[in-house]
Amino acid sequence: MATFPPKEPDHSSIEFHDAVLANNDEVKVAEIELFLKSIEDEKIDLGRKVATLFEALSYEKARILRISADFDNFRKRTERERLTLVTNAQGEVVETLFSVLDNFERAKAQIKVETEGEEKIQNSYQSIYKQFVEILGSLGVVPMETVGKPFDKKIVNYVS
Repeated sequence: MATFPPKEPDHSSIEFHDAVLANNDEVKVAEIELFLKSIEDEKIDLGRKVATLFEALSYEKARILRISADFDNFRKRTERERLTLVTNAQGEVVETLFSVLDNFERAKAQIKVETEGEEKIQNSYQSIYKQFVEILGSLGVVPMETVGKPFDKKIVNYVS
């Protein structure tokens, strides 16, 4: 029973190839060889595309690693810069507060308590002075014993 229109032979089936080789049909053998050649060419082309894609993938992975390292370095650098700015600003503030501390100490030496009201005022000032010294201590400022010791420029920063 024939079908209409006639069906194209399936050149990819093994039975077709075996039948062509068995009949020794040169035209069909040439068609099969041409078909196999096109498959081989396509395989080579796909292999090249895969190699190109792997190369592009490798390049992108390396690029991502570089970008990640650059970002990490940026993050570390900005954190160091931030800490430096905070430390410098804190140092400047502490340095300016030393004159206030000196004034408290000078005032303390000058006060002669004679009445109960003056004693309350002095106690209030001393409470403020103590709080001020504690705040400076929390910022890393500690008193140093320098009386009777030689002046060391590396340790002591003389502020006039």
